[in-house]
Amino acid sequence: MISLCYKQYPYKMSLAAMKQFKQATGKDLWCTLIQFLECWHDSAGKSQLTRARKAYEVVDFETASHVFHSLIQAEDKSIPLIEIEDAMFKVGWLPNDRDGNMSDPYPLVLVALGHAINKQFEMDADTAKK
Repeated sequence: MISLCYKQYPYKMSLAAMKQFKQATGKDLWCTLIQFLECWHDSAGKSQLTRARKAYEVVDFETASHVFHSLIQAEDKSIPLIEIEDAMFKVGWLPNDRDGNMSDPYPLVLVALGHAINKQFEMDADTAKK
């Protein structure tokens, strides 16, 4: 589930999601997630503001909204992009101490999402190997 502004959305990494993201942004979804995770890892130990700035430089608001939207649309076509953008905007731009991860700004959601997608690929590969 992707948690954005106190709402959870089912998602699916799929070829359709990758194609939708590419059409919307001209970018590769996998590469975007890898670049983001690399940036997040490399900024470990830096101040909260520096980490946030570096994250926003790698994946801006619009690109992140398309990451979430393309993955969510793979499960539920009824969710409009504006709903995702509105949820991202409402939680603000810096990490906070509110209610667990339900109101995290999009960089923290992207970190969790990137790791969850990688874990799913690992599980799928293990299943295919059997």
